Amino acid sequence: MSGSQRELLDRYAELLRRYSGSLNLVSPRLLAGLPRHLETACVYGEPIPRGETVLDVGSGAGLPAVPLAICRPDLKVTMVERRAKRAAFLDLVTASLGLENLRVYNGDVRSWEGKAAYVTAQAVAPFDEVYALVRGSARFPLTLIARKGPGWREEMERLGAEVFHVKPLDDGTELVALRLEEAV
Repeated sequence: MSGSQRELLDRYAELLRRYSGSLNLVSPRLLAGLPRHLETACVYGEPIPRGETVLDVGSGAGLPAVPLAICRPDLKVTMVERRAKRAAFLDLVTASLGLENLRVYNGDVRSWEGKAAYVTAQAVAPFDEVYALVRGSARFPLTLIARKGPGWREEMERLGAEVFHVKPLDDGTELVALRLEEAV
C-alpha cells in the first residue's frame, strides 16, 4: 500500500469517527477496531481482476467499498445505499477524498441500471438473497464476495455456486468469493 493510499484511509477513518454518532453509521465496537476493518476491506479486492466494475450492496458507512476503491484505483466501484442520510455521507466521503473511481447510487439495488460481474455485500444477507437482489444487474460469470462466518457452505449449496476464493481472516471469519457461471 502506498503512502497516499494510507493517507486516504486515514482521512476516511476520520470522517467515520466524526459522523458516526450523529448518523448512526457504525458501532463503537467497529470504531475501536477500525484499522483492522479497513485492512479487511482492502482484501475484498484480491479475487477481482484489474479494471472491473464492482457493485457494493448495502454500503452503509462505506465498508468495504471505500477502502476497496482506495486500495484498488483500477476498479470502478458503485456503492448502493437506500438510506438517504447514509448515501449523503457516502457522497461526502467520495468528494472529500477525491475518489474518481467511486460512485454512490441512492436507491434500491434492483433499480440500478448498470451491470457488474463482481458484487460485494458485507453483513447484508446470505449469498442466495444477495443474488436475488442483484440478478437483474449481473454480468456472468458473476462473483459474489462477502466476509462470512461458519455456515457459508450451506449458502453456497442453496445458490448452486462454486467456491472461487476463500481467505481466512484474523477475526475467525473468512473472505469468501462464490462464482455463478450463469443465471439461476
